[in-house]
Amino acid sequence: MGEAPGFDVVSFKDGIRREWREAAPGWREWLPTMEAADGSAALSRILVDQARLAPGAAVLDVGAGYGEPGLTAARAVAPGGRVLLQDIAGDMLATARQRAAQADLGDVAVETVECDAEELDLEPASVDAIISRAAIMLFVDPAGTLARLRSACRPGGRLAVSVWGPPDRVGFAACLPVILDALNLDPPPRDRPGPFTLGDPERLPEVVTHAGFVEVETGATIAVWEFESREACTQFIRDVAPPVTALVADQPETVRQQVWQRVTEEAWEPFIAADGRVNLPNEALWIAAVNPQ
Repeated sequence: MGEAPGFDVVSFKDGIRREWREAAPGWREWLPTMEAADGSAALSRILVDQARLAPGAAVLDVGAGYGEPGLTAARAVAPGGRVLLQDIAGDMLATARQRAAQADLGDVAVETVECDAEELDLEPASVDAIISRAAIMLFVDPAGTLARLRSACRPGGRLAVSVWGPPDRVGFAACLPVILDALNLDPPPRDRPGPFTLGDPERLPEVVTHAGFVEVETGATIAVWEFESREACTQFIRDVAPPVTALVADQPETVRQQVWQRVTEEAWEPFIAADGRVNLPNEALWIAAVNPQ
């Protein structure tokens, strides 16, 4: 499960670093929307539950961004636990460190490491669980990376990760067909890293078992993001979704404005509540597994 032929990995990684660095301010601004109780916070709770954490445990959060689900896990490993937050974008981790400093985490040690998850090097059997929310689908080699990270997990330790489901079940993806139609673009290749690369419910278990994990359990849940208007929903996408905004970035300003206006008028129509608010339901697939003894 290596890289796709003709795929420029170096350019892809450089783009990921740049895009998420630029998106970091947007993530800080929209954090309350994302982390509402029925929003992405619900995904964090499921992953922490599936990781079966105990006080004193050491946890690795892969692709932690602004600190989730790692900071949720920190509360589960108190007292005496340790959480390592990894992300490729230092600007995102800066928000994670700020959130950790402001949280009441007792004596739980929260550390951050800025690096590519596919190059992360940890001591063998140094963590009790590996968790990740909406990150591994952006790996060039998700199975190979999880297999390597598995060596850092103690025998009997657990993996709990989530990815976005099929695009037709993910509310924020409703903008994609509008953008592709407006710009006469083909859909991105499904064999390349991207938000929905692992959205097939059969593919995710294949990746995890190929990485050497056993006792696989799977499920799906919905994270609902709420916005006060169509315009706010579109602004959210523009602020926090680099894989989407990259489709529009190279267009002249007038074209970009026309495309985003179409998104505002068309994409969110199925999700408009009676009061004019937008409620986006986003299906996430989760998987939990065990590092064999």
